[in-house]
Amino acid sequence: MNKKEQNNKGFSLVELIIVIAIMAILVGVLAPQFMKYVERSRKSTDVQNVAAIMTAIQVYAADPNVTDKLTTGAVTITTTETAVSGTNATGNAEKALKAAGINNLVLKSSNWGTTSYTLNVTVTNGVPAFTDGTGLTTGNSLVKGTYVD
Repeated sequence: MNKKEQNNKGFSLVELIIVIAIMAILVGVLAPQFMKYVERSRKSTDVQNVAAIMTAIQVYAADPNVTDKLTTGAVTITTTETAVSGTNATGNAEKALKAAGINNLVLKSSNWGTTSYTLNVTVTNGVPAFTDGTGLTTGNSLVKGTYVD
């Protein structure tokens, strides 16, 4: 083996530093974008979860076999996972959610406004209607499935 072959057995320190610097620049540029995508995903999940809650309540109200009819009330969803109960789902909404297999209520996104959100349920002639309650910033609506970044 000659001297030229012996000297080419690895990367030089300068080459390694250059590669690490390039990787640090890429991480610095891409990390904020990644965090935006994660937050958008959380908001989309929140919107879908509220849609599932509204659907569960509508199905419960429309079921002719239900003897304990739905009444006007509210569903409170917080940023910490809470079990469905009569304290956070009033007006028999907790029975509708439990019948649909929804056991926990949680908002994953941190940008809705406050740490809790209230979904108002108004029942007229057995038909539920939904309105946004407290906990949203201007321009956001979980009932309509919209949010502003």
